[in-house]
Amino acid sequence: MKRQRRVPAWVIAVIIIAALPVLAFPFMLSVSATLSGADKYYLWIYPAYILAASFLAWQCYGRRTEMTWIIIILMLLTHVAMWALAGDI
Repeated sequence: MKRQRRVPAWVIAVIIIAALPVLAFPFMLSVSATLSGADKYYLWIYPAYILAASFLAWQCYGRRTEMTWIIIILMLLTHVAMWALAGDI
């Protein structure tokens, strides 16, 4: 049986730093008061997606390291997309 590698602290730090922009979610909601329909739905799903992506990036590191970096890049692109959706960019 193949032994899983332990996730290094620096990778955990990178994942946490990549997820930190989700803390601006309340500000995004206040800025995006004019959104409606699917746009508002995407904005409300955003924190759950970031939490799930962070967890999956952490889980993937030992077995599929490349997938961890892909998920982190997608998280960063999602932050940019949500700011654009909220109208602040």
